[in-house]
Amino acid sequence: MWRFFSNAFRDWDQTASFVPSSRFLVDAIVQGAALKRARAVVELGAGTGTVTAALLAAMPADAKLYAVEIDGPLLDATARRLPDPRLVPIHGSAADLHELLAAAGHEGPVDAVVSCLGMSLLTPELRQSILASSIAMLGSDGVFVQYGYLHARVVVYSPVRGWSRFNLQRYLQGHFEQIQQQRVMANFPPADVFVCRQAVQSAAH
Repeated sequence: MWRFFSNAFRDWDQTASFVPSSRFLVDAIVQGAALKRARAVVELGAGTGTVTAALLAAMPADAKLYAVEIDGPLLDATARRLPDPRLVPIHGSAADLHELLAAAGHEGPVDAVVSCLGMSLLTPELRQSILASSIAMLGSDGVFVQYGYLHARVVVYSPVRGWSRFNLQRYLQGHFEQIQQQRVMANFPPADVFVCRQAVQSAAH
């Protein structure tokens, strides 16, 4: 918890929140991922493992969870806290999923990509690279789950880029044919969870 809190001050553009997600938000994320028959799941931004633990609890015994995190020490701490043989911790950028998963021994598409990244604070180029990387790894029936804080539609502050706004729903609508939205007010800050399917093919390139 302390590392998460300190990271929020140091790397606000990566963390996007001072506190981990509430159980209500975590439940909405996990339910959206539809994991009952999943065999390969990717989590982007594993952080302290709050969502990671819930994903593992919902996954089949023979599934694999590839947890991608750019903060190496934080990832190591999470992996030590969650000694589950299904968990494959991966240190690297979510924009390089194909290479990272191949290096981890995974071949073929994945059933779900669950993103805990602060999309509103990423640069447009990095945001697009991450989404394209995720779409490229999804199977034809795969699901992409992303949450975003409600206030981002009105105002977002980045120490690097200053003040802006970002409509996550509109952005995702340009990349997926089917999107389901669930609002979670019992979180700080309140958030929307978007469950996305049927990627627009051009979005992957």
